[in-house]
Amino acid sequence: MADAIKFIHASDLHLDQPFEGISSIPAHIKTTLANAPYEAAEKLFETAIVENVDFVLLAGDVACLERGGPRVAAFLLNQFERLADKGITVYWCSGSVDQPDRWPTSIELPDNVVTFTSAVVDRIAHNRNGRQIATILGCGHDGKKRVLGEFRVDETDPFPIAFCHGKLDTNNFSMHQIRYWALGGNHQRSVIEKQDSIGIYPGTTQCRNIRETGSHSCTLCRVDTQGQLKIHTIDIDRVRWLNQTVAVAENVRIEELQNVLADRALKIASESPDQLVLVNWLTTTTGDFNPQIRLDSFREEVLQWLRDEFGKDGEQGIWSVDFRVKEPKNLPGSWYEEDTILGDYLRSVARFNGDETIPLGLHDYIPASVQDDSLVGIARVGKDQREIILRDAAMIGVEYLNQHEYETTDNS
Repeated sequence: MADAIKFIHASDLHLDQPFEGISSIPAHIKTTLANAPYEAAEKLFETAIVENVDFVLLAGDVACLERGGPRVAAFLLNQFERLADKGITVYWCSGSVDQPDRWPTSIELPDNVVTFTSAVVDRIAHNRNGRQIATILGCGHDGKKRVLGEFRVDETDPFPIAFCHGKLDTNNFSMHQIRYWALGGNHQRSVIEKQDSIGIYPGTTQCRNIRETGSHSCTLCRVDTQGQLKIHTIDIDRVRWLNQTVAVAENVRIEELQNVLADRALKIASESPDQLVLVNWLTTTTGDFNPQIRLDSFREEVLQWLRDEFGKDGEQGIWSVDFRVKEPKNLPGSWYEEDTILGDYLRSVARFNGDETIPLGLHDYIPASVQDDSLVGIARVGKDQREIILRDAAMIGVEYLNQHEYETTDNS
């Protein structure tokens, strides 16, 4: 059955925004990271052409034109013209960082690009062969939470689409006549679905940091001649960021750990053959505490092995950003009984753990010159935070007070 309407919805391309959270970027993946936002966006527009869609909805934060400079403008102009050659319309609503009405005056946008920059909701009829097939109700970003009532629909409007960037008041969502809410402003994909109406934040097309884990995509929407809507998620990201947890015994040998990591790395590579995958590794353990696997030298050796084994290809493959071993809940009881500096330190930490009325006094570490109410508030911690802070404090003591001993034992 032929589609009555077909369109693609994407948002938050952020073409000008670089990656963050990687302390040292090796030379062989720098180009891949720099080009990733553009390659993901190009795949978005290529998908629109291959699928022969009626239109593309860009729900804001495509790029900051001032910061992006000529490269952003030239790239978008080229892609818009490619779509124009295929008779595909682009609807672009402004986000929190992009303003289509600030497009360089010396370079005109193609006629197939329709922008929404006003805070007032505008109504556009999308026609095919002289017949209206969809109604698009769009507006520019203004920072406030949008209310459903701003998007007014007539009963005769064919397939109404609401189009905006930012927060949306979803109260009475199911009682509204809008069929599809094309939303932008969230970097992770989310779906709001109630009865005959669905709202989608497609997420950013390309991750930039560890908070944006997993695959990133655009949304392909098909409406059949009976008015039934079908949603397809199409991955288009060029670089993917993942958190990976592996479980081993505390007394694991490095060769055994490498085998576990290799199995997981090969699985990741097979599941993401077209991406460069950035991985943060976390190892959880069972059994009696083993300080050896928590030495800096051990962690660095494993991390370097991962990079040498799986991270030499800058186009695809895996680059390991970090490798950590999770702190245990409990340290060996005998350590608390030692007549050593470490024993004294651990007994002190245990005293804070055993009596919640003893304040941590983190505000003492705030410089007197900036000890205002807001910073003192930050220094207050709840019960869960207290446990984490004290556990981390104990591990720092183990690392700094005992590390030399373990390294000496290991080398003997």
